[in-house]
Amino acid sequence: MSQSEAWIVAALGMTVVCVGLVLCAALIQLFSRIAARVRWAEGVHGEAAHGPAPAAGHAAAGPPSEPIPADILAVIATAIEVERKLYMSRPDARLASRRPATQS
Repeated sequence: MSQSEAWIVAALGMTVVCVGLVLCAALIQLFSRIAARVRWAEGVHGEAAHGPAPAAGHAAAGPPSEPIPADILAVIATAIEVERKLYMSRPDARLASRRPATQS
């Protein structure tokens, strides 16, 4: 292969990569525009399904009117225990959300 052929192959390779990247960017832009126009069950894609989040300092008005049944508490406790055991060595892979540190 001569030097001119090598330059042609290099230029064609870079052209193919650039065209591929431009097509990827165009497809991503197209799908984002399509997703913005689709009406989902809760509303427009990207909208919050519920109202705004409560303020950080806002606490519940009081204790719940009825106690939580024991079987529901057992299911919650079991799920938390299983998650703790599964992700003990990988704390970043946990599924449950973490509570932010409270200021005293």
